[in-house]
Amino acid sequence: MAGECITPDVASDFASRDVNRIVGKIGEVLARKSPWMDVLGGGTLPNVSEVVRSVVEEQASLGQSLASPSFSADASLCGTAGQLAQVGATEYQYQLMSVRGRGPRVCVKTTRTAFKGSYIQAQLALEKKILQFTNADIRYQLYSLSGVKAVCNTNYSFDNMLSGGSQQISVPFNNFLPNAPVSFKFLWRLASTLREDFLVDAFESDTTTMFKWIGSVEGIERFREYLDVREDLRAFVTGHYTIGEKSLNSYAFQGPWRNIGFGIDSQPLRFNQVDANGQPILIEPEIAVATTRGVAARINPAWRTALYEIGFLIGANSFERLVPESYTGEGTFKYAPQLAMGELQWTYFRDNDCNLFGDYGQHIYQISRAYRPIRPHAVVPVMYQRCPSDTGLLSCSSSVSGL
Repeated sequence: MAGECITPDVASDFASRDVNRIVGKIGEVLARKSPWMDVLGGGTLPNVSEVVRSVVEEQASLGQSLASPSFSADASLCGTAGQLAQVGATEYQYQLMSVRGRGPRVCVKTTRTAFKGSYIQAQLALEKKILQFTNADIRYQLYSLSGVKAVCNTNYSFDNMLSGGSQQISVPFNNFLPNAPVSFKFLWRLASTLREDFLVDAFESDTTTMFKWIGSVEGIERFREYLDVREDLRAFVTGHYTIGEKSLNSYAFQGPWRNIGFGIDSQPLRFNQVDANGQPILIEPEIAVATTRGVAARINPAWRTALYEIGFLIGANSFERLVPESYTGEGTFKYAPQLAMGELQWTYFRDNDCNLFGDYGQHIYQISRAYRPIRPHAVVPVMYQRCPSDTGLLSCSSSVSGL
């Protein structure tokens, strides 16, 4: 029926007016469900140059002993200048990086009676995938740029399981495989080393301070079994992002327990082998499979049964995730800079070739961001072995007929 039809012009107008709502929903999903967005600061990247130089001031050196400070009689100090205090800084370079993509071409004629309904479903799918992709991007950048890395292997001392140090960046793992799952005792020792030796600050809230561990649900469940943490001993750390005039609770980290909070990574980095330099050969968590109509993502069996996994212990002020100034808001619609997902537009162009009658339209998107190093050693990827889960099943001592 003619009344049920939706023309290309109407479709284009509907999609264009819907952009702000979709961007807002994407930001809301990220704020509520992303463990990775919660551990980074945000901001805007000025349009000053292609490659930006960042100078991070380090601790000063007084030239005085911190083991046995020495003082002299005040009356004997006339004409003396004292020890020379020295200061230093570390310089990093970073730049804006972007990714572009496009959705499938949609023929309005074939979807004229259900365009709006199918468009909303596409929006929901888009929210989930942008959340997933943003998590993957932040996780990989922290993995790649981190200044300290650890491997859980019982054949080495704690110090020899670590590589890297203060203000280092892009440090590789030590060249050996893990042979044990990560334990809470190991995490506590690692957090203590970050705090006492590397002077890394913990995240702070109104009620507590904590380092944050982001790992797989099976690994965190192992901690729960070990810790026997009761519900009444749990607290939540929340941050707040503003989208318009609405304040949203950020991803909540369960805990802390002994100043370590826990967040779940639904698709942690996994691998079965390392390269010649001992660095993990990461396995894609999803593969593309053909369906009755098109192609869909499925869990990769190799990722699901992988032998090894990587989790992250993170302190405050490690990196900032910056977005271009132009992405901080549109009109009266404002949102937190670290939640900006770039541009999402519905395109509809008439041409003299395959779209002469304007039958087709499609979405295009662009995500732009830069990572500014501040304290790269505040992020520690931990490589560990996966172990079979305890299902709690026990075999019966007799059959049903013997009851």
